[in-house]
Amino acid sequence: MKPQTLVNSIYKEDDEFHPAKGLGSLRPITSQCTRRYENKTSLRGELLTMDISPGLFGKSHEPEPEYLAALWSAHIHPEGQLYFYREGPLRVVTEAFLYRPETFDIACRWIEHLERRVLEIMANSEDMELFIELDGQSCGYYFVDHATCSQFWLESSDTDQLGLPQVASTSQLKIVLEELYWVHVEHFPMHLSPLPIQKLEDLVAVFSHGLCDQMTSRDSTFLYPAKDCESFVRVLHGCRDNMSNGHTTWIIGSKWDHNRYLTFYSQEYSRLSRTQSVLWNPEQRYPWISKAMSYLTFNISRAHQTSLDDVFVDHMVYEDQWEKLAENCLQQLHLPFLLLKSPHQYLPIISTTAFGGALGYSIVLQHTVEPLKKLSASDAMNYLESIHSPVFKFQWTAFAFSFPKALLLWGYTMLFVDYFSMIPQFLGPAMALCLLGLLLLGVVILYSATSASLRDWLGTISAQLCQRSVLHSIEIV
Repeated sequence: MKPQTLVNSIYKEDDEFHPAKGLGSLRPITSQCTRRYENKTSLRGELLTMDISPGLFGKSHEPEPEYLAALWSAHIHPEGQLYFYREGPLRVVTEAFLYRPETFDIACRWIEHLERRVLEIMANSEDMELFIELDGQSCGYYFVDHATCSQFWLESSDTDQLGLPQVASTSQLKIVLEELYWVHVEHFPMHLSPLPIQKLEDLVAVFSHGLCDQMTSRDSTFLYPAKDCESFVRVLHGCRDNMSNGHTTWIIGSKWDHNRYLTFYSQEYSRLSRTQSVLWNPEQRYPWISKAMSYLTFNISRAHQTSLDDVFVDHMVYEDQWEKLAENCLQQLHLPFLLLKSPHQYLPIISTTAFGGALGYSIVLQHTVEPLKKLSASDAMNYLESIHSPVFKFQWTAFAFSFPKALLLWGYTMLFVDYFSMIPQFLGPAMALCLLGLLLLGVVILYSATSASLRDWLGTISAQLCQRSVLHSIEIV
């Protein structure tokens, strides 16, 4: 995103009252796009061997603390991150290390600049809170409104510039901005006033509904599986008598419902099932390729493609469904082999080659898929995005996953043909034909019992034969 500078829109460059004169650019950011979890500078030569004086940290021997300016206080996030908070008409939080004087000076200049600007737009800043993130001389920022549980900025922008997902309506945009607000609460919970008990009760109701939905539906849209929902409900119940603790505020902020955007909550077309697509999805091009792959792999590639499409509806991944898919793929890579002696020369070579190829390919795939089981939902989504083709979708991926088992089945087919060809030598051609007919009948019965299309086709043929038989009887009479 190109940084957007607000400084010149408020003050002229030669204005002596320009609070951020000589600094870098000011850019809007979101609570999800800060550098909080990025790799920070490593400690190099900053660890010291320190003397421990007698009675150090005793009641009467406390070391002198580090001091901050008036209205500023330091807080420690439950994860261990140090951050700073300023009380005042406009509340401010930052993770910049304000114990360093030069950093404190830059932060104060940007805060003054933003404070002047927001008071020109908003008459009342009582419920607002500013976050700033320093990057050298430059500054990223956003505001939150605790009264409306939303996040906002001081200039016009759009979802693409801010790195936000596209939305279907203004009401869905409000849902996105509310999710950003709760991310802010998650990151800075220790200085906040206790949240209303109703927020906790609402969250308990959300997870209770998710628990029931997961227990009664295979296609629930709730992000967490039933086991996790049950644990969260138990944890949230334990927070009722501890609302003034910052850890409780963090729990509520971190687990607030982030599912509403994904399900198009309150929109004209809501997602009521995990497998329901609400976004336009173009038809798969070159369907004949999929059919050819399906025939070559005994319909295995179609099953894999269906599973991949099912777990990636609207390019969205549920972690528990991804784990099931990866586990199923791994189970299918454990292949049994059968090698027998044969008087023929070429068929055993073909079947043995197919078995060897299946074994080697399954080992390679198992080595590739094993680490994928541990991917989070976002990492799994990124992985599927990388292998998903806008033209072929998951056709080639499904073919790759089906290839070892297909080779195994082709090997068994060649092995069967090899040994069936020896039956006429021992039992004669007639017995061989009888056994072949019985085998084909068994295959048709087995396939019709598991295939609705073949069952319907056989039913249609039977009905037509019966109808012809009845008409023929009528004509005779």
